[in-house]
Amino acid sequence: MIRLAVIGGGPKSLFALLALHDRLTSASSRQITVDVFDPFPPGSGSVWRGEQPDVLRLNVNMGIVDASSSLSSENFSAWVRRVAPESPAEKYPQRVLVGRYLREQFQLLSQHGNMAVVHAPFVVTGVERAGSTWRVSGPFGSRHYDEVLLATGHGLADAVAFTPFPGAANQHALIGDYSTLTTENIPAESTVWIRGAALTAYDVALLLTEGRGGSWQWPDGDCHDGAGVHYLASGGEPLHIVLSSRSGSLMYPKSESVPERVSACVAHYKQPLREWGRQVRDEVPDCGVGLSGMWSILLDCAQECAHLMGSTASALSLWRTAMTGRSADPGLDAGTLASAVTTAAGLRGSLAVNHYAAPITTAWLWARVWSGLYADLVLVMDRLPRSNQARKEFVRVAHNLERFAFGPPELTALKLVALFDSGILRLATPGESPPHGAVLVDAVTPGPGALHTAAPGGRPSSDIIAALLDSGHVSVGDGDRGLLTDVDGTALARDGSRTESLSALGRPTEDPTLGHDTLNRALHGEYGLWAQRVADRVIDQFDS
Repeated sequence: MIRLAVIGGGPKSLFALLALHDRLTSASSRQITVDVFDPFPPGSGSVWRGEQPDVLRLNVNMGIVDASSSLSSENFSAWVRRVAPESPAEKYPQRVLVGRYLREQFQLLSQHGNMAVVHAPFVVTGVERAGSTWRVSGPFGSRHYDEVLLATGHGLADAVAFTPFPGAANQHALIGDYSTLTTENIPAESTVWIRGAALTAYDVALLLTEGRGGSWQWPDGDCHDGAGVHYLASGGEPLHIVLSSRSGSLMYPKSESVPERVSACVAHYKQPLREWGRQVRDEVPDCGVGLSGMWSILLDCAQECAHLMGSTASALSLWRTAMTGRSADPGLDAGTLASAVTTAAGLRGSLAVNHYAAPITTAWLWARVWSGLYADLVLVMDRLPRSNQARKEFVRVAHNLERFAFGPPELTALKLVALFDSGILRLATPGESPPHGAVLVDAVTPGPGALHTAAPGGRPSSDIIAALLDSGHVSVGDGDRGLLTDVDGTALARDGSRTESLSALGRPTEDPTLGHDTLNRALHGEYGLWAQRVADRVIDQFDS
């Protein structure tokens, strides 16, 4: 009998277990037992827990969510049509529905699957080698397992923030739990200072307004730039909500439609990008690969898209945008550009660009390139040894371009514009401090990886990771935050060898692998290769 411990019960572990189930025969599956450790309902985990307010919506196209298996052929879209036919056909449905779907798929696995899967509602505090097995410890005591899978996602439950925000109403990160945002903690007509100006901060702003009975007045005609959208206060919301961030700017709203000629142009660059990736892997220098060839391909793509859209954006202006995170419109002066995403006017401008009612900007061009080629970038950058300079440059550029490409849906942006116009919402100026008496809210979520900051010197995100690093069973490369793993998710030890039977999937491995903060299981193949390896072990034991 093979005993498997899965640490973390979110989507990544669900995808892996469904893949394992589908690779086992009914007879061989009796040779494995699975314990899934997570204090929250498995499948949805902490991020997608079921008690989330209806105000919160999915920030990505629902079409990417797919936990289908031999137990159920339904992807999320088909499931919504069946269980919630009254819901309008939306690209960004309520987030609570995603949690329900993921939990149902786990329930199908545990109740009707052909292998024994049990939910253990505990936080694991230790994983250590014990001879040929692994000792997993927690409030339940300790148990021994033949295989361990680390799939801790956004972090272990109730982890304290790496950079605490003293005085914040919430001690823990706002990951699926918004119970601290009550009128008791945040009274009506108070001033709220939010640390963060990205997607979680937008969620908080909506929970404190629409979530407290506020509503929206929409114009009869086109409101693509937010003109005519008004917020109707309920009286229960704060008087002022201030978003603060180190960049002093907001994320750009998603473009809901892209001209076919631009999509075709981006698709044309998929093959050159992948070919570059194959070529640089043939002979990697001791210092690691430089990325100038890759950036050249992306710049060529952006310039060709610019030409197709009638923009005169140059390679220099595009690269400056990638390095600084500031958009450029050839028709505007530099001073105007510097404040383009710090106000309602900036959001309106971005929405107008998305609807082609304003000149195309370098931010819009990079959003098309980065989002359109992202799946190929994930493949090309997968475990690619990079020089220190290339590594730092990639982190910087990726951070900037993701603000352009992966921002809020248009509906959220329109609501933010209305909140800006109402005088309730504003963005803090650089260097500004919270006013006296403000209620503080921490809307910064833990970053990906196993370390809070890059190695060497980065502090481990949990005691589990710290102990495994000390023992040499796992490792993190210099300049990275994430665990080094083989292509099947097997952890790589300090000496570079495979730590057999110890694996990691998802966010703990970010940096060596790219883009794990996603519900799109098609973007990464480790979970399938992991499932095949474990299935082969189970089948071999059954046959013997």
